[in-house]
Amino acid sequence: MRKIIIGSMISVAALFAFPGMQGMGMHGSGMQGKPLKGLTNKTVLATVDGRKITVAEINAYLQGITGDNRIRLQDLPAQHVKKFVSQYIDTLELYKKAKSVENTPQFKAAKMKLAVDMWLKKRYQDIKVSDKEAKTFYEKNKDLYFKTTPKIKARHILVKSEKEAQKLINELKGLHGKALEEKFAKLAKKYSIGPSKVNGGELGWFDPKQMVPAFSDAASRLKPGQITLKPVHTRFGYHVILVEGKQTNSYLPFDKVKNQIINYLKQQKLMNEIKKIKAQEKVKYSIPNN
Repeated sequence: MRKIIIGSMISVAALFAFPGMQGMGMHGSGMQGKPLKGLTNKTVLATVDGRKITVAEINAYLQGITGDNRIRLQDLPAQHVKKFVSQYIDTLELYKKAKSVENTPQFKAAKMKLAVDMWLKKRYQDIKVSDKEAKTFYEKNKDLYFKTTPKIKARHILVKSEKEAQKLINELKGLHGKALEEKFAKLAKKYSIGPSKVNGGELGWFDPKQMVPAFSDAASRLKPGQITLKPVHTRFGYHVILVEGKQTNSYLPFDKVKNQIINYLKQQKLMNEIKKIKAQEKVKYSIPNN
């Protein structure tokens, strides 16, 4: 299964100033808590040299630095409000000194780049992708992006000698279901020399290709609930294997990948828009050859 790659050109989250403030993730990690009650755009939050600082002004600041027009103080946890207001006031005070650079070529270039970045973010946010479009992409690309590989869930007991492994197999023969699992786990904890012994030999779900060939071949031949009737030899020693479950080739559910698909299609639409703009450019380079 290949991954859908979301390009870095419009990596919105990377430019966010505050952890957790990622659009609809405002109440996510680092930004949890109830909003401050009673805030409106006209609410005055501070006064600086006689000038009133309102919620609307802070919102514009937050939306500007994050590139997300959905962010508002009214929706953010109450404990963060003062921090954001304080940061904005600090910015106002420092700007009195910093604005002296506004006429430099470097600032003008940075301003142009910032405008482009903000425009890209806004265009990305404004692009719509319907569930129907996403589902169509999913169906057309199931085998390329969303097909899962076969997996096996197993336990094993690793010992040094074939004789010891065969003895353990003889103890497990005739057992089935829960009785087999419990006995296997007990023997693994007691005799296995592998690191999984502490978990009763449990390996969890794994891709057979992750294991050495002899081990994966033996596990692949077993049905859930079966053990190897002969010790399996690898460079690590001798294994007794119990397969607990198997997953054949299947597909990731659409609901689990829908948002990823939508983001990918939005980026593709934006890239196509940029290509059309660039196609209208009439550029003639005159870079000297070395």
